[in-house]
Amino acid sequence: MPSSLPLKQFRSVGGFWGHYQSALASKGLIHQWNQIVETGRLQNFLDVADGKSGTHQGYRFNDSDVYKWLEAAAYSQVLNPNAAVEAAIEQAIQAIIAAQAQDGYLFTLIQLNKPDWKWRNLVHMHEMYCLGHLIEACIALNQLGDSRLMPVALKAVECITNTFGPDKRVGSCGHPEIEVALYRLWQETGQKKYAELADWMIDCRGQRPSPFEEEFNNPSENCIVDLDRCCEWKGGKYYGEYLQDDKPIREQDTIVGHSVRAAYLYSAAQLSAARRKDQNLQSALDQIWANLTEKRMYVTGGIGSTGDGEGFTADYDLPNLNAYAETCAGIALAMWARRSFESNPSTDAIDVLEKVIFNGILSGTSLDTTSYFYDNPLESRGNTERQPWFGCACCPPNLARLIASITDYAIQSDTKTLYIGFPLECEFMLANGLEVSIKTQYPHKGEAEIKVKALKPTRYRLALRIPDWAEEVTTTLPGAQPAEYEEGFAVFDEVWEGERTLAVEFEMEPRILSSHPKVLENLGRVAIQYGPTIYCAESLSESDAPQRINLDLSEDIQLGSARSKGGAPTLEVQALRQSDDDGPLYEYDQEPKIVQTALKLIPYREWNGSGKSYMQVWLRV
Repeated sequence: MPSSLPLKQFRSVGGFWGHYQSALASKGLIHQWNQIVETGRLQNFLDVADGKSGTHQGYRFNDSDVYKWLEAAAYSQVLNPNAAVEAAIEQAIQAIIAAQAQDGYLFTLIQLNKPDWKWRNLVHMHEMYCLGHLIEACIALNQLGDSRLMPVALKAVECITNTFGPDKRVGSCGHPEIEVALYRLWQETGQKKYAELADWMIDCRGQRPSPFEEEFNNPSENCIVDLDRCCEWKGGKYYGEYLQDDKPIREQDTIVGHSVRAAYLYSAAQLSAARRKDQNLQSALDQIWANLTEKRMYVTGGIGSTGDGEGFTADYDLPNLNAYAETCAGIALAMWARRSFESNPSTDAIDVLEKVIFNGILSGTSLDTTSYFYDNPLESRGNTERQPWFGCACCPPNLARLIASITDYAIQSDTKTLYIGFPLECEFMLANGLEVSIKTQYPHKGEAEIKVKALKPTRYRLALRIPDWAEEVTTTLPGAQPAEYEEGFAVFDEVWEGERTLAVEFEMEPRILSSHPKVLENLGRVAIQYGPTIYCAESLSESDAPQRINLDLSEDIQLGSARSKGGAPTLEVQALRQSDDDGPLYEYDQEPKIVQTALKLIPYREWNGSGKSYMQVWLRV
């Protein structure tokens, strides 16, 4: 199976993603760390180490923000070292080591405020969720040469297995994440017991009796929070769908409940199905994936249409103005898509991965990576704006770790093949000694040059994904046979000698998208896509709001100029706009006043760059 290349094999990342990574290293990570310090997230660890009690600040799951930030910072330091980030990493490492209990337990809310409540409230406390993010941060540091936190990760897992597992107490976390972390720990250490623990947790999900339901049946002993405000508790009964706990995964065929929890869980289940060659589990995941991508996913790749429970409602229920589409949910979907591809290398999963990364995820951050969207609506009426931080700040550090590790999502390899999911300007070396450099302005332009340098003759396959949006693709590799096409990839099976360059051009023309007629909000509307990028119309004033616009598609959509050097081009389309009128609120037999106008479209990920605005993705025709 293919897997991502170790980040230390990369020499550089430039172009589109180089901008984001540079901004993250110089601004975003420092901005986030300052918020972590100012909001008491770091102080919670320091207070535990100092033996204090009753001083916990913030939400119960705030430890995870420190861990996600630490993972992102570790990745960032490889290609974009920053002394201030290095100093903050050191602070975080020392605080984490000092706060861990002798038995490996680490969860600052319980340690400070509720020492008798360890493992008593799996539904809400997020203990294992936070430890999962801790493990992933420890692995990131270990892979890059700093092993100081690996004993912390191993002790944390030992603390879990002293209580939970086969022939012990049944239970996992109400918010999945520990499962993915355990698989990564298995891959890092080679110890199969970690993967087997994750397999067991996945198999227990949805079984009856449910340990989560048991907690609700004994609220005086197990519930710290108000049951009437719990998304898991409806009509006086436990609501298993919210936690993907209504039935075993192998019996599920529809995506339900909390969107982030769902995609994290299914990412892990995908790893489990591949490891165990479990066809029943894989079949269920395929059905859930189909339900999501064919009936419950936004055109931006966003998932989770409602803020009520931060999750899914019904098929084709995809409102635009009130779309939730949490940034973390998009990141979780990208994780699931990546794991699906690595288990079964075809382009279907990468098509979804690319859509959500370039649209529904990157919309969650400003270009300088210092302000953020929690939810990502597809329409705004001047009431939405990115924020520098949130009380529940899961999204900013999650964005940081994805941006810093974007190579994991773009490029994978195995012993026979290098897979390029989407062109990423970079230089790296493969384990077999081949040196690869990619030059591209993707996603702004569809061309890329992939140079392969071999110090000795080396046979290896290069597989280049053909995007679903590209109607024509041209590839040129001098001296090679025409590409073979496998599962959506153009494959060159070559003996590489010296330096050779593969030139590729994906035809990029503005394309018009319509949605299924059951998506009632989009009837009579279209969206515009250019390459992998979804576009939108935006205005700072109500008088020019895109809600007043009808596109005139009798003329071709034209490419405009880039808004900044090296940036994405705008698109220009003719439109009809209803003009202002000082007349009465309602009037009989009055024809609306229509004026012809040229409408400029911008990438959806870049909207709100100048503050609150009027915006629409789906435009009337």
